Amino acid sequence: MGDVTGLVLGLVAAAMWGTLDVLVAFAGRRIGGVASAALVVGSSCLIVLAVAVLTGTGLPSDPRMLGLALLAGSVSSIGFACFYTALRLGPVSVVSPTVAVYGGLASVLAIVFLGERPAAIQLAGAAAATVGIALAGLSFAGGGRPRFSGPGVPFALVSLVAWSVSIVLLSVPIREAGWLSASSAARIANASLLVGLWVVVRARGATRPGEPALAPEPEPPIDVAALTAGGGSGPSVAAPVGARGRGAALAAILGRHPVELMLVAGVLETLGFVAFSYALGVAPAWLVSLASSLGPTVTVTAGVILFAERPRRVQWAGIALVFAGVALVAVG
Repeated sequence: MGDVTGLVLGLVAAAMWGTLDVLVAFAGRRIGGVASAALVVGSSCLIVLAVAVLTGTGLPSDPRMLGLALLAGSVSSIGFACFYTALRLGPVSVVSPTVAVYGGLASVLAIVFLGERPAAIQLAGAAAATVGIALAGLSFAGGGRPRFSGPGVPFALVSLVAWSVSIVLLSVPIREAGWLSASSAARIANASLLVGLWVVVRARGATRPGEPALAPEPEPPIDVAALTAGGGSGPSVAAPVGARGRGAALAAILGRHPVELMLVAGVLETLGFVAFSYALGVAPAWLVSLASSLGPTVTVTAGVILFAERPRRVQWAGIALVFAGVALVAVG
């Protein structure tokens, strides 16, 4: 029964996180990746702490468990900062599936460090997802060297590693001290580092002559299709004018309220985080991680429909392999 609960809650987290990724992609291109991460995680931290206070839940009393939770939150902050920067740089429909493979990597780490034992078909799924990263995140221009298909992909790779490590670290204090106690400690470290980084970024930006801190993007934030228009296998596919127009119109409306969008994203992040943390306490970490990594199905759809993004055929194949691999691991 615990596996079923973990799978369902993992899917709930995936839906919440996939939706907030779309909001971050809109607002992050206006205020920056670090600012987006600080606003989302900071507001989420306040909500989690409020729940802990209302329920009388304190931080882990065992110093070792408290240390692990704080360490998990610190590592997770690297993932947030890099991922929101990746969403800002795009392309969204490649960045998000790439990060989704944190579920497969977390499964490997759970096998090695937590002693969990997925079935053979699940291991095959993790391998398929790894190949999918290479295909979705790289393009080949004119038969030359492979290169990243978008400027956001390197940040996405750092993010997936950071989140995989943080999941394994956090699963231990959650099972020992309870999901809310451990999650509160992790979120305090997470938010503190991101808000601190945001302050540093604002201060550095303000010291540059003629450049206000966190200035809005000077270019339209929606022309993401151009990021993948210089190479790859096969001819490029132009984005339909109607799709580009819809995306630009929606971005213009939403882009005027980036802070409000980030606060809404903070609520979605909290709902996903609570579901995910509780699931880690009742189900294997590999199962919860992989279920929660299905969120990019929401993001890819939005990237294609709203942002007029057009991944190439090799990248579609990679995205398909990512989803197929995650599905194999979860179903197996």
